[in-house]
Amino acid sequence: MEKKFEFDSAGIEALKVSAASADLQVELVEQGNIVAFVSVSSSDYVPEADKSGSKLHIRFQRGVNIGIPFIKNLFDVQAKVENIRLQVPRNILELDLNNASGDIRLADFELRMLKVNNVSGDTMIESCSAAEFNLNTVSGDLSFLASNYRRGKFNSVSGDLTIKGLPPMERETSVSSVSGDVYVSYSGEPKVDAAISSVSGDINSDVKLIKVEKKHYRTSEGQPQEYLKMSSVSGDLIISTAYGGKPAREVKQKADGEPVAAKKTEKVSSIEENLQDRETNKIVRLYEEGKLTRNYAFEMLSILGYSSVEIEDMLRVDEEARRARKQEESGYEESEDGKMIEAVEEIDDKIEWHEPPQVPPSPEAPEQPEPPEQPEPPEKKEGDEK
Repeated sequence: MEKKFEFDSAGIEALKVSAASADLQVELVEQGNIVAFVSVSSSDYVPEADKSGSKLHIRFQRGVNIGIPFIKNLFDVQAKVENIRLQVPRNILELDLNNASGDIRLADFELRMLKVNNVSGDTMIESCSAAEFNLNTVSGDLSFLASNYRRGKFNSVSGDLTIKGLPPMERETSVSSVSGDVYVSYSGEPKVDAAISSVSGDINSDVKLIKVEKKHYRTSEGQPQEYLKMSSVSGDLIISTAYGGKPAREVKQKADGEPVAAKKTEKVSSIEENLQDRETNKIVRLYEEGKLTRNYAFEMLSILGYSSVEIEDMLRVDEEARRARKQEESGYEESEDGKMIEAVEEIDDKIEWHEPPQVPPSPEAPEQPEPPEQPEPPEKKEGDEK
C-alpha cells in the first residue's frame, strides 16, 4: 500500500533523508511542504522526523510505530518499505541522501550542496547543479548526466562512475575508484590542470594533455580553469570530449567560503609533482626499515609508474640514510660494500679461531767422522825398475 506523509518546510534549508533498502526518488516542486509517498506493507508504519533549526532529518526504515520513540520502527520486519517518492520544494538548498541497497534518483535541482551516500544501490542524477557535490558508493554505479558543480568529489570501491556533459569552467573535480571504471566527458574542450594515476588500470583521453611530471598533466593552451584529480587501483580512467547531448545546468548557488578551487592551480599542482603518493612512501619506508628487499621494492615502484632512474634515485637516498643510521648505532664506517663487510664480520664473530699446532723440529743428524788420512806411497829409487 502507499501512504502519504507531509512535513512542514517553513524555515527549512537543509534536508537529510535516510532509507534502508527502499528505492528513493526525489522530485522538485516549486513550493509547499515536503511530501513523501511511501510504499509499505503495514498500515501502522510512520517515518521519523527530527527538526533542528533550519535542518530536517527524515528517517525511512522498515517497521511499525510501537509507541516508544527510541526503538520504534525497528522490530516488526513484516512492515517493509519498498519505494519512496519524495517531493521537495525549491526553498531547500541542501540535500543529504543516504541509502543502503536501494536506488536513488533525482533531477532538476539547483542546490548549494548535494551529498549522496549509497552502499549498493545505483545513483542517477540528471540536470542538477550544486556549488558542492559529494558522492560515496561501495558497489553501486553512478550516472551523473548534464549536471554541474563548482567543487565535486566522487568516491567508489567497485561501482562505475559515469560523469557526462560537464561544461568547461572553473571548478575542482576529484574522482577516486578502487576497481570501478571512471568516465568523464565534457561538452567542450576543457582547460585542466590534472593529476591522473592508476596502478593497473588503463588511462585514455582524447583531450590533448601535456605531461609536466609524473602523474601531472596540463592542457596545451590557455590558463587552466579546472583542477582534475583522477585515481584508481585497477579501474580504467577515461576522459572525453565526445558528449553532444543535453547541456548542463549553470551553477547559480554559492557555497560557503571560496567556491572555485581551480584558481590555486600552481599550489595544487605542486602537491602531485613534488611529493610521492601514499603507496610510494609506504614502500620506501619498508625498504628503509629492511622489511623489503631491493628487488621487491624496485618491482613495486615500477608498478606504480616510476621509471628505473627515479627508482634508483629513491632507493639510493634511502639506502644512504639506512647506512648512516647503522653507522651511528655501530660506531664504524661502512665502505661501498658495507653489507659484505658487515656479513663477514658477523661470521667472523661466530667462528672460534685457534692457532695451528706447532710441528716439532726434526732432530739434527749426527756429524759424520772424517775419513782417515791415506798414507803417501814411498818414493821409488833408481834401479828398482826392471
